[in-house]
Amino acid sequence: MAPHRESRVVAVPAERLFELVADVERYPEFLPLMRDATIVGRSENAYETQQTLALGLLVHRFRTRTELNRPRAIRVTSNDRAFSRFEILWSFSPTPEGDCRVDFSLDYEIRSFWLKPVGDMLIGPMALTMVDAFVTRARKLDAAGDPSRIG
Repeated sequence: MAPHRESRVVAVPAERLFELVADVERYPEFLPLMRDATIVGRSENAYETQQTLALGLLVHRFRTRTELNRPRAIRVTSNDRAFSRFEILWSFSPTPEGDCRVDFSLDYEIRSFWLKPVGDMLIGPMALTMVDAFVTRARKLDAAGDPSRIG
């Protein structure tokens, strides 16, 4: 799959969007296809996560490592044997208006010829809606009346 890249300004403060993206265990609440995300190890500026993506009967479990450069960037990688490469990069820059310029990229390649169609059906579509999912989440939480609440 070709890398997916997206850059745009969204009406969400940069620090808020960073916190929503960093809160991986809440992903199943709002990210399509994400069935489970559990932190299995943590250090000062990073954590390891076991994630499960599902589309009907198609299920893929894998581990990721997330590095936090608070509040400006997040890098997610995976050494899972299913991937020859896997990297998600987020960067968050505040605008003078209080919004956020968000840059998102997802680059991955499924190692197995047999698993490639399944992986592409699970991960590819997710990339296309990722930024929108987090912006929608922020707006939904704000509408619930607690703008400081991240999840």
